[in-house]
Amino acid sequence: MKCLLISALLGAIAFVSNAYAALDFELTSDNRANWLNEDKCGMFIHWGLYAEPARGEWVMCTEKIPVEKYKLLAAKFNPVKFDAKEWVRIAKDAGMKYIVITSKHHDGFALFESQASDYTLVKASPFHRNAIQELKEACDEAGIKLGLYYSHAKDWYHKGGEPLYNWAEPCTPEDRQHYLDTIALPQVKEIASKYRPALIWFDTPQMMTPEIARKFSDAVRAASPETLINSRLLRSGASIVGLSREDRDVLRDVGVDYLSFRDREIPEASPWPYWESCMTLNDSWGYTESDHNWKTPQRVIQQLLEVVSKGGTFLLNVGPTAEGEIPPPSVDTLKKTGEWLKINGEAVYDVHPTPFKIAGVPSQDFLARKAEMEKKAAETGSVGGHLNVERDYAWIATGKGNKIFITLFDWPAEDFQLENFDFKIKDCYLLSDPQSQLQSTVENKKLNVKIPSRHAGDMPSVLCLVMGE
Repeated sequence: MKCLLISALLGAIAFVSNAYAALDFELTSDNRANWLNEDKCGMFIHWGLYAEPARGEWVMCTEKIPVEKYKLLAAKFNPVKFDAKEWVRIAKDAGMKYIVITSKHHDGFALFESQASDYTLVKASPFHRNAIQELKEACDEAGIKLGLYYSHAKDWYHKGGEPLYNWAEPCTPEDRQHYLDTIALPQVKEIASKYRPALIWFDTPQMMTPEIARKFSDAVRAASPETLINSRLLRSGASIVGLSREDRDVLRDVGVDYLSFRDREIPEASPWPYWESCMTLNDSWGYTESDHNWKTPQRVIQQLLEVVSKGGTFLLNVGPTAEGEIPPPSVDTLKKTGEWLKINGEAVYDVHPTPFKIAGVPSQDFLARKAEMEKKAAETGSVGGHLNVERDYAWIATGKGNKIFITLFDWPAEDFQLENFDFKIKDCYLLSDPQSQLQSTVENKKLNVKIPSRHAGDMPSVLCLVMGE
């Protein structure tokens, strides 16, 4: 019995080594980023002045709103319904293990108290509260990690944070250096020392060099050594796929802990053992009043499983309103996702890839949106935008120890079968009904599981295979 169990566990270890065969470096038990691979699921929050016009977080740029006009939003921004404990409760009930919030987005407005700038929620708005401090306290109380997004290299408000200040005035190298020395670096030091975040989520590293990036990572390490740093410190999300070995060495050299892939992108594989895919619940990051294209809980769960089955971590976004509320459709989807995770979380948290994979097919929704985008491009003569492929899967496999989990998105018409399966099965059941003993056989490296003829409910079920005698 012991020999069989050891064999099964060695097989599980082989899953990990095979899945990470292309890695540049090995996973170690003392790496500060290990918690990402354990937690697997976090909540992204895009919130700031841009919630007032409710047209997304890039509204200042896309509409070329002058600084003097945009900053007037601060005098109106009074999110009296903001409740840090309620936001954290929603995240925890959704099964999230960490939160990342925009402490300062590209519009330059900070949600924390700062000595470097008065353009903050505390000093420039009638709210006069430190949202980051309140979230930090609520997260600590609930046992959830807090990460802070910080736009270090792009800032439309502070001169030097954008090549054209106020969309018209060219910035000099001296302007740029002044911005880095008096705004970006001091504020990064502030958030690292005051809040000791689990991670700092840098973004849009325009005009960044390894030398400048190192100044930021050194500042973080000096104030909070265990804080993780993502790859957007130096490289944009769009440039992560296809990075050379030399590029990855540079990222490690400047202190990067994990990769942040392109927005809404789920890569086929990663050359780095710690990586994250960020996704929206609709088509927007910051609150957009006209965007009602909400993902279903089933879609969220499928994307979550797609990410974790490839060894990644899933960061799912919400965009609260100007009043400080997370939109009800977001809360509803998160609640249903959390209810599913309470039953089936063993197939998600702290799991590793397996060699059992099938190809996903583009979803009907993706194909319809792609056709519409191509139609508009043809009519306007434009080249069209980027649209990440959204895939459907019949099932997705994850592993942990001597267990293999098969999350079934399409209930099999007959028995569930798996090719190239060379393990003995000790037990087989559904996570939703652990007492259900399902009959399984392995013949000629082919697994066959007899499952109930009809699937109960509209949420995916998880088949648990326990290796052993």
